[in-house]
Amino acid sequence: MSKFWPDFINTLDASRSVQKQVGEIMRLQLGIKNGAKEKAAGAEKSARWEHLNEIGRKAAKRDEIADYVKSNAQARVSLRKLRAEIKSSLPKLPGREKEDLAGVLQDQEFRAYVRGLPQEQRERAQRLHPDIAAAVARAPAELSGVPASVHSELVNDMLRKTHGAELAKIAADVAAMEMADELIRETDKEIRAAAEVAHSTDFKVWAKPLVDPLLAGSAADFDELYRRQDPEALNLLGTLAAAAE
Repeated sequence: MSKFWPDFINTLDASRSVQKQVGEIMRLQLGIKNGAKEKAAGAEKSARWEHLNEIGRKAAKRDEIADYVKSNAQARVSLRKLRAEIKSSLPKLPGREKEDLAGVLQDQEFRAYVRGLPQEQRERAQRLHPDIAAAVARAPAELSGVPASVHSELVNDMLRKTHGAELAKIAADVAAMEMADELIRETDKEIRAAAEVAHSTDFKVWAKPLVDPLLAGSAADFDELYRRQDPEALNLLGTLAAAAE
């Protein structure tokens, strides 16, 4: 049995709430991953086993590991909740104080200056004086006429300078969640193999009635829950730039 997952789980920082929860999720999923086939095989010990046909035996195995399906789905729901919590608590870009009228006016002048630059120079706004770049970052991209991608880089650069230590910890939390997501998918494969699932439609017919009650009040539906996350969904810096505006 590979030590990769246990070793990784042991590297998680339990003092971080997110990583502590991720560790708990991963330990449970690892146990299911390693025990799914044996659990399903437990159906063969039933006194009814010898009297079941092929379809009945498959159904009996699936009944044995129904709770594993629920646990795997709950792990997916929990990770989505953690992602949402992280996104809602991301650091915001520090702005000018309301009383700093001179600073506000200066920022407006800097942005007007950038708007007047040729497009080629606006696309290289990162090379401008730090005070000018900061003024551009503190307001929507349209007010300076810079491309959205350039504006995001400016915002993220400021956030690194003002919240560098915090961002490093958040990045570690996100990396832990990505690994948990991978383990959850591996566990799902083991569950399907143990249940002799032939294809995705077969799995949906079996699992959806088990999973749907877990999704009550959730924004996700069954198909979305089992759809692989777009890598951009956890693009930390991209999210930071959007959250800062």
